[in-house]
Amino acid sequence: MDNENTNEEDNIVTLIDEETGEEIDFIYADRFEINGSAYAVLLTDVEKEEDIEMVIMEEIEEGDDILLQSLDEDKEDIIYDYYDKLCDELFDDEDESEE
Repeated sequence: MDNENTNEEDNIVTLIDEETGEEIDFIYADRFEINGSAYAVLLTDVEKEEDIEMVIMEEIEEGDDILLQSLDEDKEDIIYDYYDKLCDELFDDEDESEE
């Protein structure tokens, strides 16, 4: 899924599956950087989907636009693991501040 339309007002990203042509709406939930590359975290709409799906895509700047590109297979595990660690650290910090 490489094609996308964004509605910045609602933080909605519509991805189009290139094989099936199916359009799937995601919420632009988060953004993070690794080694100078930026990544977008997209979640399926909780109100529309029973199971929430998370997708991480690389952000590519093209002029004033930001395009989303699927991750290379060789980077995918590394990127998802890195984001999991970021979330773990964030939630550990929140837990400690509540005590």
